[in-house]
Amino acid sequence: MEIELSFGGKNIGFDTNDYCPPSSYAGRYGCKFPAPLSFEEIKDKILKELSQFKDKFDNSNILTIVNDSYRRTPNGELLSIVWDFVKDGDFIIASGTHRQPNDADLRQIFGNILDKVKPKLYFHDCYDQSSLVDIGRTESGTPVLINMKIIEADLIFAINSIEPHFFAGFTGGRKSIVPGLAGFDTAATNHRLAKHEKAEVLNLETNPLHQDLEECIKLIGDKHIYAIQCITNRESRIVDVFCGQLHDAFNQACACASKYYTVEIPEKYDIVIANCEPPLDINLYQLQKAQEHGGRMVADGGVLIVVGACKEGVGSEYFMNLAEKYPTPEIALDKGITDDSFGIHKLIKTARQLKKNKIYYVTTLDEDVVKRVYFKSFSDIKEALKSALNEIGRNVKIAVLDDAGYTVPVIKP
Repeated sequence: MEIELSFGGKNIGFDTNDYCPPSSYAGRYGCKFPAPLSFEEIKDKILKELSQFKDKFDNSNILTIVNDSYRRTPNGELLSIVWDFVKDGDFIIASGTHRQPNDADLRQIFGNILDKVKPKLYFHDCYDQSSLVDIGRTESGTPVLINMKIIEADLIFAINSIEPHFFAGFTGGRKSIVPGLAGFDTAATNHRLAKHEKAEVLNLETNPLHQDLEECIKLIGDKHIYAIQCITNRESRIVDVFCGQLHDAFNQACACASKYYTVEIPEKYDIVIANCEPPLDINLYQLQKAQEHGGRMVADGGVLIVVGACKEGVGSEYFMNLAEKYPTPEIALDKGITDDSFGIHKLIKTARQLKKNKIYYVTTLDEDVVKRVYFKSFSDIKEALKSALNEIGRNVKIAVLDDAGYTVPVIKP
């Protein structure tokens, strides 16, 4: 079977028949979205819901929060719809612990509305203690330090997209504020809960990390917090949108996202090629989302091949420093499980996965960098596939997971 994958802005192709019998290829899986909504449909739905809160926006000190470039959120389009509601307030980018957006990022985030936003745009820096306010602690001990712009605002308006998240359950909602506008210590302490077995994709009900995030938001108090929560397809086109009070809009959008971002598979496969597409293919740190999802459809003893260019490199020095401290997955599981350092959850989850199957990475990164975080490194998908077949034999079933950073495979009952 001829297969073509996107990789670093270009297409790469290979034929599985060159390496194994035609019967080995089991299929290609990905999300199936409905037709995107038109601009008028999006506008009508948002304004219908938001109009009932119009009096709350009047004469309020408003802070509008938007995602950074690591999300497929069409911020500019959505801002143009609600501009009359938020134009007199301030704007801030929920960058969390990510790097600061550059000029190209800003144009991507805001589109044609950037020039209107710029005069009142603020950038969050999780390391700048002078910009943070301590509002208390959660029951699990997370110190909640958030950007003072949150405290100064009378009304908070968050624009977000809801996608599966491999340890928070879903992106969006509360994550606009924590970790989006939180201090590093807040993010790091909350993220220690990502090591928990129940901190997993699609799970909110019993997810301790999500529950901790909800507690963080409650500490803000009785402020009005409203939101647009949208579901987008692979081209960042909106297929559904929910608007209203943050908690309500988030829960409605998560129920919708559960339908569109999951794909049923009949069984697990010996070799799975998990292809990560933009923006999550940007660095090694983000690429693990594709690894987690792809791992759900690999049979025990099989091989997962994660494909992503990683044009910006590693993405987290904390992650790499921890890999030096715990140089093997066995050491990570033995001694790292009690370590609450930022990024340790990545090593723990990888180590658990490696107990079941092998993991290969196809990237543009140096081989030694990839090896440091327990993966076998390749620069070519064909070489990775040949190596996998040499390891486990040619009597195998091979499947492809498209847009693996967002697509969650679910075994049919």
